[in-house]
Parts: sequence; structure tokens; C-alpha cells
Amino acid sequence: MAEGDTIHRAARKLAEALAGKRILDVEVPNPRSPLRRQGDRVERLRGATLTEAEARGKHLLLHFEGGLVLHSHLGMRGSWQVVPTGEGARDRRAWVVLSAEGLEVVELEGSRLDLRTEREVRSDPRLRALGPDVLAPEFDAERGVAALRLTDQSREVGEALIDQRVLAGVGNIYKSEGCWSARIDPWQRLADLSDDELRRLVIETAALMRYGLETGRMPRSIYRRAGQPCPRCGAPLRSRGQGDANRRTYWCESCQRSGDNPGVEEDQ
Repeated sequence: MAEGDTIHRAARKLAEALAGKRILDVEVPNPRSPLRRQGDRVERLRGATLTEAEARGKHLLLHFEGGLVLHSHLGMRGSWQVVPTGEGARDRRAWVVLSAEGLEVVELEGSRLDLRTEREVRSDPRLRALGPDVLAPEFDAERGVAALRLTDQSREVGEALIDQRVLAGVGNIYKSEGCWSARIDPWQRLADLSDDELRRLVIETAALMRYGLETGRMPRSIYRRAGQPCPRCGAPLRSRGQGDANRRTYWCESCQRSGDNPGVEEDQ
């Protein structure tokens, strides 16, 4: 699933591509696109100018003149692309193609795409429930620690990290890599960690995400490397599902601070 750095990078790219340009045409090539049900609103995008490309965690909000907002969530397979004129409409995976002078902005697939009003966006319970965005300019370690302390302290660290209501933007990769970088056991309960340990975890996770945002390269020290030697201590890396959603967690049992890990066989 696209994580926060991918969404912030997409917002930058789309803002740069559409800066000062009016939308000349809007096409919805994929018959499964949710915008097929919003024909009247889609028509209103023609002639409008982008006023802001906003990332909120894993959500991308494209704000246009006239009070319309294109709300996108890429899920596991979606992506935003900027392509030469004429290329986007030929791709049947495209949920929407926004044509401007000399280029097309295209969303390919995704888990959610809605054309909404500013008022609808402001009242969206899912957006209102988001925790602080780790990549927002105003985010800092103290804000991250406070957010982690506001949730149920009996939760495991790894499960809490990817709860978008706690910290927006962190996904499975940065959950595992952040815990490893901070030497924090993802299976420990939040209550068993000091504020200093949580602060270290927040700082390391945010730094990795900022690196991913600026370079376009996600860190892969341990993610999807179960059974391989830990780059830090050489012990075999482990993995198994965590939390109600059973999202895969990767960690080193040797050099990450050990807690009461469940005795479940790892899946390599």
C-alpha cells in the first residue's frame, strides 16, 4: 500500500505539473472508476485551475477553483502519473485523466476516488479522525509521542504505528523499518515503553519517511527479508502477522529490545 512519503511526493509532482494551467478536459476511461457516477461534477472540472495539492497521511486531496476536491486513496495498486498529451486516455486502467496544456495527469486504479465539495471534505469522518501527519511541516517528536500516548496503552507498538488514527502516513514498511532503526521491539506494549523510547521511535520513523520523500527510495534494511541475517547483528530476521488486520511485521529478535513475544512460528 502506498505510504505517506509516496502521497506527499505525488502531491508535489501534481502541483508542479498543473501550476497555472487550466483543466482542458476530463476523461474517465475505466468503466469501474467511481467518477462514472459523478458526471455532473466531473463536467465542472473543465476550465478549473488547481489551487492546492494536499497530502494527509495516505490521502491525496486536489483542490480546484469552484470548491471541488478530487479525493484519492491509492490503496495497494494505485498510482498518479504525469504523461504526454494523448497517452493517459489510452490506458484502460485510468480512473481519471485530467488534460492540461502539454500534459495529462492520470490516476491508475486505486482504492478510492471521489469528486467532492470542500464542505464534504471538511465533514468527512475518516479524514477528521486522522492522527498527525508524520510528514507535515509542523510535525515533531513531541507531537508523535503525545499521539501514541493518547491511544490504548495495552496495544502493541507495531499495531499502533500503522493505525492512521494515531499517526497518519505510516504503513507496513516504515513500521518495521522504524522499529528496527530505533531498536524497539514491535511486539512490546506501549505501556512498557518510556517516553524517551517512544521519542526515539518517532524520530527514527519520521527521518526514514523524510528520506523516502526526498529521494523516492524506501529503506529496505529488513522489510521482506525474513530468514536473512540482520544487517546490524547478523541474527536471522523474523516475520509474522500482527494486529487484527494481520499485517506482516519484520524484526530482529536479537538486537531489538525484547518483550513478551507470542510464541508463534514465523512465516519466512
